[in-house]
Amino acid sequence: MLMPPTLYAVSEGKAAAAAAVQSLPATFDAKDMRVEKRFATSKDGTKIPYFLVRKTGATGPVPALVHAYGGFRAAQTPGYLTGQPYRAGPLGLFWVEDGNAYVLANIRGGGEYGPAWHQAALREKRQNSFDDLHAVAEDLVATGVSAKGKIAISGRSNGGVLVGAAMEQRPDLYGAVISGSPLKDMQRYNKLLAGASWVAEYGDPDVPEDWAFMSKYSPYQNIRKGVKYPPIFLYLSTKDDRVHPGHARKFAARLKEYGNSVYYHEYLEGGHSVGADHAEDAIRAAMLHAFLLRELVEKKK
Repeated sequence: MLMPPTLYAVSEGKAAAAAAVQSLPATFDAKDMRVEKRFATSKDGTKIPYFLVRKTGATGPVPALVHAYGGFRAAQTPGYLTGQPYRAGPLGLFWVEDGNAYVLANIRGGGEYGPAWHQAALREKRQNSFDDLHAVAEDLVATGVSAKGKIAISGRSNGGVLVGAAMEQRPDLYGAVISGSPLKDMQRYNKLLAGASWVAEYGDPDVPEDWAFMSKYSPYQNIRKGVKYPPIFLYLSTKDDRVHPGHARKFAARLKEYGNSVYYHEYLEGGHSVGADHAEDAIRAAMLHAFLLRELVEKKK
């Protein structure tokens, strides 16, 4: 997370050390930052790994930004903080430079520990991924890194299901939500764009037995009147050809109808990854940074 991408040479000898051959130039000064790998205990006792980036010697509690995905066997491995526009590019860097905490959570549904880690959150087991995210956030509170109401969660695409369900299940725990190119309406996702190809992952909402478990967490269907949800920033592309922009549009409309705070940025170009170029990635990162500052730092909780 703090080292630019580097090419190493390793000989056949097991005792031989890897030798750096070439590296991309550093884009920020990381000498005052450190990374820790920690584990949180989920509801069923499973140990969930996460990576925590803070300034060296930092003491909490401070606002925290937690990014997660939890699906399709896609492992969320650590990467250079400025090199991942899917995680809003330099947003994690800005956040750490401000003196806050950035977290990458390796919840179930991904491929971090192979096929079994993915299968543990498939279909009727989807709640495991939500419980894992809650566990990481609770661990940040328990260890003094952050505090309830000072934790932002971030997820895009499948991560939109994740953060949508999480904010509805634990509005007391989270203080802000970032949701990019998100899935929200699991009752109709299979009828929109590429949705039908994901039935093996989520289930088929047209099958009553499947909708019975999907309906318990589908973000759009579980918005409740009278509940104050954490402010959410939704970003997406009009030309997304995988997740229909209607998911974010209707989710935003229903939240606003019920009196919740919604930030919304729909960019025309870019498709599913939203950013058509580095300029848009930079603009989005700046907007998200301002959003987090407003909701987690400047606002009195």
